Amino acid sequence: MSARMLEQARRRVTRIGAAVLVGAVAAAALAACSTDGNTDSNTTSASATTLDYWGWVPGMEDLVATWNKQNPDVKVRFHRMTGDDGQKVEAAVDAGSGPDIVQLSSDVLTDYVINGRVQDLTEFVSGDKDNYTASSWKAVTVGGKVYGLPQGVGPAAMMYRTDIFEKYDIAVPKTWNEYLAAARALHKAAPNVKIANLSPTEAAQWQIEVHQAGASLYGTKGDSWTVAVNGKESKAVANRWQTLLDEDLISTKPMWTPEYWADVNSGKVATITEAAWFPTLLAENASATKGKWKVAPMPSADGKPAAGDTGGSIVVVLKDAKDPKTAARFISWLNGSDETQAPLIKDGGLFPSTNNGLASDTLYSVQPFFQNQVINKVFAEGVKNEPDTWAPGPNFSTALQAVADEFSKVVAGKQTYSQALDKAQQVTVADLESRGLSVAK
Repeated sequence: MSARMLEQARRRVTRIGAAVLVGAVAAAALAACSTDGNTDSNTTSASATTLDYWGWVPGMEDLVATWNKQNPDVKVRFHRMTGDDGQKVEAAVDAGSGPDIVQLSSDVLTDYVINGRVQDLTEFVSGDKDNYTASSWKAVTVGGKVYGLPQGVGPAAMMYRTDIFEKYDIAVPKTWNEYLAAARALHKAAPNVKIANLSPTEAAQWQIEVHQAGASLYGTKGDSWTVAVNGKESKAVANRWQTLLDEDLISTKPMWTPEYWADVNSGKVATITEAAWFPTLLAENASATKGKWKVAPMPSADGKPAAGDTGGSIVVVLKDAKDPKTAARFISWLNGSDETQAPLIKDGGLFPSTNNGLASDTLYSVQPFFQNQVINKVFAEGVKNEPDTWAPGPNFSTALQAVADEFSKVVAGKQTYSQALDKAQQVTVADLESRGLSVAK
């Protein structure tokens, strides 16, 4: 995104119009900063800089307390975000108030940049770049400027039922062609067992494979956005899925539903390609399958290591923070220092975006559910082999929802995956244009 393009977007974007409503919401948001969710300290001197930080990661209170003890000149007050706090932040910052620092999902950053809600931290955090994975650093970079630091990522791998593969003498696939062959062999041997469940409501499954292929949904051309929801790599994924669907090699239950988990528990799903946070949910919801799973790298086009990612969280400094340099110093310590990595992994449940986090012994524990495999070794290799092509865009949530809506029509037999992507492309482009943003055709 060029500087001119960013300025045009900022001028065109529609601000929240009801000043009274915004003021009321902002006041409520600020009031929440002093409620029971905060980490405070009575020992901090009156002359200390005070920073308000909003986030949702478990265990953050203890980390903030550690910072405050080590840095009496900079007092951080932590507020745990719940419910509609995300909307409160947007309203508060648009009204000229709000916290100094906030945790965001990485996919919303570009929208925050266009709306002028975040500060450029390039001069303060550029030196941290080498400690972060290439793909996670890309997630905090817009138009060549750095607007925050990554706090966690979601690298994907393939969980597979060892008992099913062994029973039918099927090799664990390393390429997508081998995956298709495995699906066909499994279907021939056991028609009721599917190689995977591709949920029409979970577009993140498609996102993982598109990212793995080295694509991005967004880019720029001159002063315009480009959109590639139906790009070449995306269509290749769609065609692969279409073959799996047409040959009855997959199931299509909506993910997270009782019906989905029933299939997983009863051995009707042989593989699940998902992010590093999924194994915990699998163990919780499919306890009957304990000891029947292992984790392998995602199959790839050529068999070489490559993984996709579902995205992660980032920490940014909002526009009205009075001391962005000090705020950036806190974020740098919080997300990247050696002493915070183990708590972020163990207590926060984050998969690290940092090299020192990936080197932490805390990350690599044996998992009884997965036959005592150290599964995070697989996910860690995945995050090291993610393409750094995935760029955040202004309306990613709209694009992902459009894909899910259209994929549901595919499952209903009304169109193909390729046609679904063409329609989702139209929805995404129309939404960008409705925001006053230029889109290159």
